[in-house]
Amino acid sequence: MRYTLRQLAYFVATSDHGSISNAAREMNVSQPSISNAILQLEKQYSVSLFLRRNSNGVRLTPSGELLLREARNVLAHANDFEALATSVVNEISGEIRVACFVNIAPVYIASITRQFQEKYPNARVEIMIGNQQEVFDAVDSGRYELGLTFDLDLPSQYRVVQLASFPPQLVLPVDHKYADAASVSLKSMVDEPFVYLDLPYSSEYFFSLFTNQGLQVPRSIRVGSFETIRSFVGNQLGFSVLNLVPKSVRNYDGTYVKYVPLRGEHKPLSLCTIGLERKIYRRSTLAFMDYLGEYFSKA
Repeated sequence: MRYTLRQLAYFVATSDHGSISNAAREMNVSQPSISNAILQLEKQYSVSLFLRRNSNGVRLTPSGELLLREARNVLAHANDFEALATSVVNEISGEIRVACFVNIAPVYIASITRQFQEKYPNARVEIMIGNQQEVFDAVDSGRYELGLTFDLDLPSQYRVVQLASFPPQLVLPVDHKYADAASVSLKSMVDEPFVYLDLPYSSEYFFSLFTNQGLQVPRSIRVGSFETIRSFVGNQLGFSVLNLVPKSVRNYDGTYVKYVPLRGEHKPLSLCTIGLERKIYRRSTLAFMDYLGEYFSKA
């Protein structure tokens, strides 16, 4: 082997902390130790990992970005081996890093994390919550092993596992004229203000529900979060369309909403896990993926 785990750890730490001095302080080693480790990696493979800036600041080169992802993977497997060598063979332990789409998080992620950690007490789930592009970036960088998200414009490099499908539903104030209807067409709503989630990929999906029906998107109110949408609707500022239905119809501000099925054919959203196609998943990550399948099969 032409590299050491220590060299990879110093390389990752320097990227994460933005400078050699910060990495040295975080890892409690000298700056020359970090510098020499990175230099040896660069010489060994004839590659430049960082662009050096003033005051020890660094920025990854394109080659460095590619190798950083693999370095994280090697270190994660090494940590798994260490945990396995000091524990019983069948134990699931260690950290599972998951990037979760912002709408999914308040409805599911806390319950999933609690139940998984009850099943595997020596495992810990670290969650990053972000919009679709942030989930992509987290997985692409290798910082997070899995993304838990919807199938909105998924790039081809991902391994995708479908977990559940959610059709779009109208979200209405409780005293709306259609609040008790069995179903409502989008055409019936085009004269009312539309409250939508203004996030990358999300807004395009919700607008497409109208355009695919040959309808013009109504006058719109854009907001940045799932619960803000519900509060706006609960305060009679407009209607919305969402795919996830929380167990409670009460909003943070004490108002209420009603969910009503949309009439007609509309593209649902599939909740899925995504990971890099080339990645070899660790045992703990595979256990988490299996648990997600169990969880949503019962939901």
